[in-house]
Amino acid sequence: MLTWIRDKSTGLFMTIVMGILILAFALWGVGDYFSQSSGDSLATVNGETITYSDYSNQFATYRQNMLSQYGDQLPPDFFDSPMMRRNFLESMINSELHRQAAHKNGFTVTAEQIRSVLSDVDIFKNANGEFDRELYAGYLAQTNQTAQSLQARIVNEEASQAVNQLFNDTAFMTPKEAKTIALLRNQTRDFDYFLIEANRFNEEVTVTDEEISDFYNNNSDQFMTEEMVKVDYIELDAVQVASQIDVSEQDTLAYYEENKQRFEKPAQRKAAHILINDDEQAQTTLATIQERLEQGDSFADLAKQYSQDPGSAEQGGDLGLVSPGDMVEAFNDALFAMQEGQISEPVKTEFGYHIIKLEEIREPQIPSYEEVSADIVVELQAQQAQTLFLDKANELSGLVLDAQSGLSQAAEATELTVQTTDFFSRSGGKGVAANQAFVQAAFSPMVKDDLLNSDVINLTDTHIVFMHMNQIKPAEVKPLEEVKDSIKTRLSNQKAAEKAQQLAQDVQTKAQQDDLNLNALADEFDLTIVAARDVKRTGSNHPVNVVNAVFRLMAPEKTDETIHVVQGNNNDVAVVELLAIKSPEEASLTEVNQEAAQLERNIKTNEAQLLLQALRQSADISINENLLNQQNQF
Repeated sequence: MLTWIRDKSTGLFMTIVMGILILAFALWGVGDYFSQSSGDSLATVNGETITYSDYSNQFATYRQNMLSQYGDQLPPDFFDSPMMRRNFLESMINSELHRQAAHKNGFTVTAEQIRSVLSDVDIFKNANGEFDRELYAGYLAQTNQTAQSLQARIVNEEASQAVNQLFNDTAFMTPKEAKTIALLRNQTRDFDYFLIEANRFNEEVTVTDEEISDFYNNNSDQFMTEEMVKVDYIELDAVQVASQIDVSEQDTLAYYEENKQRFEKPAQRKAAHILINDDEQAQTTLATIQERLEQGDSFADLAKQYSQDPGSAEQGGDLGLVSPGDMVEAFNDALFAMQEGQISEPVKTEFGYHIIKLEEIREPQIPSYEEVSADIVVELQAQQAQTLFLDKANELSGLVLDAQSGLSQAAEATELTVQTTDFFSRSGGKGVAANQAFVQAAFSPMVKDDLLNSDVINLTDTHIVFMHMNQIKPAEVKPLEEVKDSIKTRLSNQKAAEKAQQLAQDVQTKAQQDDLNLNALADEFDLTIVAARDVKRTGSNHPVNVVNAVFRLMAPEKTDETIHVVQGNNNDVAVVELLAIKSPEEASLTEVNQEAAQLERNIKTNEAQLLLQALRQSADISINENLLNQQNQF
């Protein structure tokens, strides 16, 4: 049962230590998030691993967000299907491919950028609008994430945006193409129609108790409650174990003195640059810029005027704080060889020519003991938690295995508390029952059918639980009285819709038999004709379904069938007579520009999809099907 602990002991507690440390050092110590965390390999993408832990945590966060947004509107098995889980994994693979493509093309995400993104998130800000470490840590705990995994996702999202940005300036459409599309889109239709609303028949239809009963009996599967369970559980959280460990001031100070270099803030440079593309005008432009700099013109103003870096030009070329390795090699070497206030000669890289200004030098700094003492306490707690957590996990696992009738003995022996959930279904519940791994275990044959204690359930790399079934509430047919009104409404609407459809068919038949238009039939059928003129595909005040149907009809001069029955919105039915199709001879410049912009957006989307397809075709991707399928067998 504890193979998972033995196999992952090193990786597990590196995760514990790093997870806690990253929380503690979140404001100034950010690692290299282009590398992935260790763990069970669910997939590899060009040698880079997607662990099951990363997958599970991201899926759990996605699930929790969806449940909080849509709740009971989601089908009970929405998150359980193998297709859903595979699609989620495929999206992670796509994200990794984007990250690799961005990294290969020189795009990097600096620690400063990650801090900037986190600092801009409103839910991490206190009342003064400042980044609050406790709010940040609380969010991570609530969403079952580590700081490393969240920041890795930030890197991936930034990378995807960078890759997609490649297409922003390349998609275009010729004026002739845009004009042709604009003319087609601005076609109009003239038509008359009767709108037969189903609710006009509401008072004419009756639904008997016998009909309600028959529908209930014949469709009982539509009125089932969800199977619900309530479980007892005990949990062991490594972070909580660590927080209960006392660390002396003497140990903290000794650790600081022995490890000062670990806390060193790296050398940084505050820089700005002007980027000029490598083309036939480059040397002329560079000479002009250098001449104006010698004349005393503002570097920031020249960057705004000349720089072809869309990310910094509007900010006067400002790059913020740059650490060694953040930039490509030639840029990095030039920058870190400059004196404060110096402006460089043009530096050639694969992106073009850079004129660099070094605005400030920040030498490596070792923070004072007071600045890092609280963080050292957390680190020492994490180190000691390794042994305590493993010992307690081993003890707890053995006790749970020995006493299959419940968890009370194991809890008492380990000084833990047996907790009980509220009832929840396969779509999950609140608190710990919002975790997908927890829900899957609760409905597994071992726990639900055999009524045994569960195996260890890994909610995160640092949080495990064991559970035992408390109570099962089977799925059952809701009482007739509970659903009687909804059935009556449903049958009533169905009968009214059938009457509306029949009236529409009668009108169409009469028109065809007597070769009449709709105007001639309005009085006979007590219907009001609606004259729709110069109607465009979108933006009219006529029913959307009717307009869409009209734009699919053949021109009246090309067919003998001029009267049509089409479905309106909801249960309404329309009888339509198409009179004319009008195509404009010219399109305004505004309309042409609007069509060009829309179609260029479509082109960008298509090109981004083609890039992803090309990345996948050339990539070495492998998926651990056994591990993925195991997670789909609950």
